[in-house]
Amino acid sequence: MQNDLIMIETLKDQGFSKIDIDQILNYLQTLEYDLKNTRYIGEIYSKNERLAKYFFLREKLRLENDSLDETLHIYEILDQCIDWGEFWRLLVIKKGFCCICLLGELRHKKRYIFFSGPNILSGPSAELTYSIFDDLYE
Repeated sequence: MQNDLIMIETLKDQGFSKIDIDQILNYLQTLEYDLKNTRYIGEIYSKNERLAKYFFLREKLRLENDSLDETLHIYEILDQCIDWGEFWRLLVIKKGFCCICLLGELRHKKRYIFFSGPNILSGPSAELTYSIFDDLYE
């Protein structure tokens, strides 16, 4: 119950209504999130969940380097190299990410919020830290 209170206070501080908080807690509790170790990451308005995840992840992966010339079009290159669906799937499994669509719309866009934390889906495999370089050191 104490963990619920901490999460509720965090959500209140972020400006969520009581209805939103009830919906969020219901979702997180359904997937057995450990509320003590679950973190609110952010929110975005989007037409659908796929676009919400895509733009949210791109926003969180900002490359801020003064030496980068804007003509490099780094985001266009990333879009061609990254399978965003697979990237999201791995975030769900390894880091317990989730995307929740809240009720209500704003100008034909829905409000999506993001959390990360241990849950029933992430399980013990979420603690494993495999790297693409693991084979080099065996």
